[in-house]
Amino acid sequence: MLKNIWEWFLWFTGVTDVGWSAWWGGFFSCLPLFGVFAVVWRRLKCHAPGCHRIGLHRTADGLYVLCRKHHPDVPNKQRSNTFKNHTSMQKRKKIVTE
Repeated sequence: MLKNIWEWFLWFTGVTDVGWSAWWGGFFSCLPLFGVFAVVWRRLKCHAPGCHRIGLHRTADGLYVLCRKHHPDVPNKQRSNTFKNHTSMQKRKKIVTE
């Protein structure tokens, strides 16, 4: 059973029949792309816990990226700790600019 799994893994990664050159030119060369995808997804994902939507709206302090469901200034807002932080930062910005 373990041998079959190992042989499948070698076949999947392209190592069988042609040696390790297929590993470097095939499967391994795609690993950096997966890493880039993970970083971009982490950067663009809504920072509300449990939400996997794409966040397009920044909070007033600039720390969080939120989707339209969780952002305080977008209609259908959900009252949460993020809303409190957002409004307090807006008040601070008004005080500084005045």
